Amino acid sequence: MKNVKISLLAAGALMAIVACSSLEVDNPTSENFPKDWSAAEFIKANPDLRALQIRDKVTYMNTLSGAEKDDDAFIANEEVVKALMIKHGGMTEADFDISVHGAYIKKFNIYGVENESAIFDTLTLDTATIERQYIVYGAIEGRPYRFCKDTDVNLVPKCETTQADESPNVGFAEHIYCAKDAAVYCLDCEPETSECPDNFVAPEESSSSAAAPESSEAAGEESSSSEGGENPESSDASADSSSSEEATAESSSSAE
Repeated sequence: MKNVKISLLAAGALMAIVACSSLEVDNPTSENFPKDWSAAEFIKANPDLRALQIRDKVTYMNTLSGAEKDDDAFIANEEVVKALMIKHGGMTEADFDISVHGAYIKKFNIYGVENESAIFDTLTLDTATIERQYIVYGAIEGRPYRFCKDTDVNLVPKCETTQADESPNVGFAEHIYCAKDAAVYCLDCEPETSECPDNFVAPEESSSSAAAPESSEAAGEESSSSEGGENPESSDASADSSSSEEATAESSSSAE
């Protein structure tokens, strides 16, 4: 068991301090989002983005506190760590494997604190960063902006084909998507086809689509996951550019 050197109250206060970000969307308007957009729903459908915010805040907290590194104690209770990562780290039961993803898992360790989950439960998410992620990357990647509803009809599975010779860098942005049963569906595509839009070009630095955890750790252990069920360590390529700067936490604009 970890030797508690920082009280949960103090750690919680520190978490509140770093809940702010210098990244803001310049004058966001409804034109940037689906008509029923909700940042809270977007985060629920993309838990890897919440995990990124938590991870970055933990890094900053550990830098500020100067507490002694205690990763071995953190991972000693595998069941507790597993529950933490499923709830807050964007992992699934099948994903969790300390021997494979240990480097990623340790990034959720607050040095000197025994119950990270209690702190993460009270985390205030940075809405500006979430909205920036959708505008800059999420729409192009075809990330689900919410869960599918029972009233949604003619859902078309998100396709995997590409048309690389038309309209570069548009990606999936001309359509909107929802998540259901660990899969992603197009809400406004023609129901008779599951083909990609003709103007789709795969983003060269997709935040969520391809990399498995092993490849992201090999590339410097800078990754994280879950577009309708993808692995938590594959989204840093783009999401980090809208979330990792949050680790500096020197301005405001946070909201639940």
